[in-house]
Amino acid sequence: MDGFEVCRRLKQDEKTRDIPVIFITAKNSVEDETQGLELGAVDFIPKPISPPVVLARVKNHLRLKFYSSMLQSKNDELAERNLYITDSIRYAQKIQSAILPDPKMLEKNIKDGDLIFKPKDIVSGDFFWCAEVDGMIFVAVIDCTGHGVPGAFMSMIGNTLLNDIVKVKKVSDPGQILNLLDQGIILELNKEENQDTIDGMDIALCVIDRGNAKLNFAGAYRPLFHFNKGELTEIKGTKKSIGDRKRQLDFATASIDIDSSSVIYLFTDGLADQNNIEGEKFGVQKLRDFIKENATLPVTEQKELLTDRINNFMLNEVQRDDITVAIFKPF
Repeated sequence: MDGFEVCRRLKQDEKTRDIPVIFITAKNSVEDETQGLELGAVDFIPKPISPPVVLARVKNHLRLKFYSSMLQSKNDELAERNLYITDSIRYAQKIQSAILPDPKMLEKNIKDGDLIFKPKDIVSGDFFWCAEVDGMIFVAVIDCTGHGVPGAFMSMIGNTLLNDIVKVKKVSDPGQILNLLDQGIILELNKEENQDTIDGMDIALCVIDRGNAKLNFAGAYRPLFHFNKGELTEIKGTKKSIGDRKRQLDFATASIDIDSSSVIYLFTDGLADQNNIEGEKFGVQKLRDFIKENATLPVTEQKELLTDRINNFMLNEVQRDDITVAIFKPF
């Protein structure tokens, strides 16, 4: 067989395909050289042959082969580590999903409610929380510091503290709940000693009192949108994050009347901060416009339309943060 066939067979065999092949040949046409290189040769040296040049090229290609093999070994090692880390994170996702409230609880506790939940990574720093205690329905969306694994750890702490405050201690005033949550986060993260720690969370929490047709709300940097009879009202949260010991503020409770026409929107900042390929942010105003256009539709249909609008806005742009939006009718 000729040299071309030898090279072809070497490159077809997994055991020999990485061996550098150099053609030393009397053939000197462009077509021959092109054919040799396309078959996988690393070099093509036509006659007349200069032994020092050949030896120098062999040394160069052996050096390149050494570094290429070393790089491949490192890549294989990184791929193995990445697989291990990814598997660990996926298992962490299972644990997080098992501990945090199931998003379907919103549908269970509220007849017409739905949730848009788009984590940036496998595990999320955003989480949804819902409970029913003594006839009162508690609904919250929480945005923990960061996303991915750090945010997921914070979400577990926040979920545990909320369950203790509401289900065990039976606190029902949302402002007081956030005050206790704030104290709990500072205590859990030992912030009295580690004052530079910035971990915490922003939250929008509402308590539905159907018996009195009232909705009580408190927020840590997060607002509530209330649509009723053609009008959209925003209730702003307190300008302080949960766990921020530098801002000495108490979380305030606001109260609104609700009826069968009311639609409530709670959301984290991931939606407003998301940009498109042109660098434009989705912003809060686009959400307001969407609500005014679609608030009278069934909640499930609103979720589908808003999800489509978010995806069409982002297109191929990378998601910046976790995105969570809760939409529900209190009655």
